[in-house]
Amino acid sequence: MSKFLPILIIVVAALAGGGGGFFLKTSSASADAAEEHTDNDSHVSEDKQKNKSGGGHGKPSDGISNYLKFKRQFVIPVMKDGKPEMLMVFDINIEVDGSFSDNAYSYEPRLRDAILTQLFIFANDGDLTQITESTETLTNVKAVLLETARRIMGDSAREILLIDIGIQEY
Repeated sequence: MSKFLPILIIVVAALAGGGGGFFLKTSSASADAAEEHTDNDSHVSEDKQKNKSGGGHGKPSDGISNYLKFKRQFVIPVMKDGKPEMLMVFDINIEVDGSFSDNAYSYEPRLRDAILTQLFIFANDGDLTQITESTETLTNVKAVLLETARRIMGDSAREILLIDIGIQEY
């Protein structure tokens, strides 16, 4: 009997711990869901307030904006004399008109292709290496990418957002 006592204690402790964890997890999940619902309600009311007050940025709001977030980042090698000089990674989002959001993701493959092509053109011209040093270059790149997006999406594309730029030099 004394040989089975440690095994019995381990089994009882494992069952008690597993059961307690299960009950804590389910009560925590329901509390999180209630909190998320409350947070969503406050965000909706904030959005309604912004629309009534003119968008919150000093310009009149002509509708709610949504954001097209690409599933993957854009990776661009920058070459010099046929050898890789650096690797640049761009995390790009597109601000779109709220009425366009339902089918915005159907344009993602064409948008990725067009934006990637344009970024390769900038890399070959040497403009990407200056993007972190010159606001003029940054503004130019964003303007050309916006024009590229508008060729595919029309005027529903409002702005290009460069969320993150990573640079790895060789």
